[in-house]
Amino acid sequence: MRILIADGEGAYRRSSGVMDAFVDDLTFRLGARAAVRVRWPEPEQTRLHRPRSWDAASAAGVADLARLVGLHPSDGIVLLGCCCGCRVIHDWLDAHPEQLDRVLAVGLLSDPLRPRDRWLPGTGDPGGQGVAGRRVGPVPDRTFWVSVPGDPLSGIERDSLLRAAVRDSPLTPDQVYRGVLEDLPESRTQLAMRLHVLQHPAEWPMVFGRRLDEARAALLRYEDRAYTAQYSEPGPDGRSPMEILGDRIVDEVRARHDPPQDLPGRLAS
Repeated sequence: MRILIADGEGAYRRSSGVMDAFVDDLTFRLGARAAVRVRWPEPEQTRLHRPRSWDAASAAGVADLARLVGLHPSDGIVLLGCCCGCRVIHDWLDAHPEQLDRVLAVGLLSDPLRPRDRWLPGTGDPGGQGVAGRRVGPVPDRTFWVSVPGDPLSGIERDSLLRAAVRDSPLTPDQVYRGVLEDLPESRTQLAMRLHVLQHPAEWPMVFGRRLDEARAALLRYEDRAYTAQYSEPGPDGRSPMEILGDRIVDEVRARHDPPQDLPGRLAS
């Protein structure tokens, strides 16, 4: 069994340690042979001043994930996505239906493509949905989404103006947010222009006021990053969302990897 991780900004082995500790613990509990980070380039300006889009960056990640999966064709795999790296997982799952039987479980943390009705069993509804759209994927029965209230990537409101800004950009939601925050406008009109709202006249009657203030608040939450602590803080039952995710993945893998012997026709993968 192998654990393959696609993070958003080098989170695995370059983070504050939360993701590292989670993956190390999960590797130990599953008895996995290895946990390997998928290589995918964050979109950026290249030497030729041409932007590498989120589409192109994810395609590179999908190619590397396919390479890693192909190195060990007899092993079951657990896929982990974090933030904008979740797209790499989504795209690979859609592009490789022939490999889905090998996928034992999928964990998606702060997914910008989280559907409104998907959250981690054992935690409360975090509210909102992914800022970049909605993707359930081909294995929803063994895919676990983790989000927390106020997450501006995976828990944005359906009518948020940030969704239009992300949709109109070739870059990742992270990069769109950082670009606006570099010089956050003081006035609502300037913010509307920075979010490209004026390119969508049908939205003008609903723009000024609540929705612009909500967009500003979400951007400031993203900049502050305080919401990220909720992923590792204990909840009412004493376990954090990440701990619950680990338990869910372990239970799912054990159910698929070591099926009951009294069920005819089922073979361990």
